[in-house]
Amino acid sequence: TVLCGARYGQRDKIFDAVIDKVEVKQLRDLSPREIEHDNPELRRTEEMAHFLGQLYNREVGEDDIVTVIRFSQIVGTSS
Repeated sequence: TVLCGARYGQRDKIFDAVIDKVEVKQLRDLSPREIEHDNPELRRTEEMAHFLGQLYNREVGEDDIVTVIRFSQIVGTSS
């Protein structure tokens, strides 16, 4: 299930999903396409590092490890 909301707070369900692929790599190894897919306003690893630093409230650098999770929406199911 994909959810939206503040960390440690109440969250809203967006849709059900299945994980297709998981990759663990250094931030510096993200492709521009992977970065843009996560946030269309970003293109470079430096921008992603700044974005993640704000999200997680800590310093993030290009040597940090990130996890890329690809998933697909599940449609046509009943809850």
